Amino acid sequence: MGEGEERWCVVTGGRGFAARHLVEMLIRYEMFHVRIADLGPDIKLEPDEEEGTVGKALRSGRAHYVSMDLRDKSQVLKACEGAEVVFHMAAPDSSINNHQLHHSVNVLGTKNIIDACIELKVKRLIYTSSPSVVFDGVHGILNGDESLPYPAKHNDSYSATKAEGEALVIKSNDTKGLRTCCIRPSSIFGPGDRLLVPSLVAAARAGKSKFIIGDGNNMYDFTYVENVAHAHVCAERALASGGAVAEKAAGQFSHGTLDLTQYEEQLDYHTQVPSD
Repeated sequence: MGEGEERWCVVTGGRGFAARHLVEMLIRYEMFHVRIADLGPDIKLEPDEEEGTVGKALRSGRAHYVSMDLRDKSQVLKACEGAEVVFHMAAPDSSINNHQLHHSVNVLGTKNIIDACIELKVKRLIYTSSPSVVFDGVHGILNGDESLPYPAKHNDSYSATKAEGEALVIKSNDTKGLRTCCIRPSSIFGPGDRLLVPSLVAAARAGKSKFIIGDGNNMYDFTYVENVAHAHVCAERALASGGAVAEKAAGQFSHGTLDLTQYEEQLDYHTQVPSD
């Protein structure tokens, strides 16, 4: 980032588990000034954050917090104003069975983000999706890839609305110069996880893990949170690079870092920021 030059990105749901790791990574790499957008009226830092990367960035002005409800387009426009990139990570808790909530955030809120990006001439939009968008809740998926279609019916409202939001993001690619892509990380674990591993431990302690579904050979994917953050960085750098790399990533979705890490050899994202 050039001296005196402020290039901003927005991370929606920026106080969420994976989003916190992405925010820290973006700050460490000095790629952008980071606007942390979330529902809370203000930001409440954990003690380790206060003296760490995020606290220092907030005090220096390299990061800024903005209270934003995705369902209010005026707030979305304010949060995204002047940004070059939006990392759209916000979503309700997938365990909440409330179709109206999921639709209002994952579909209508995502539409507000897309409209704001187009209206404000944001250059790149990376959407955090879910592998559940291609799962019907009945048929197992073995060696699945990005060619899998959406099922006729999803297992729950969260998956159905995430698929709708994802489709909107993909469709918006190349609209007035906006480049988009989606990432589908599976169940995320790592430092700061307060949902996945704690829920597994709680279930085991309650004796709810003493059963087997199927023949016991079923497999499930988990994703380390730093890899999720890293995938978002790789996706953004790919979209920003121009040429064949950008064309390959734009308007696409990925189940993880496997098809994005190839860009590391072509993109020195630690030190270089394209001038587009």
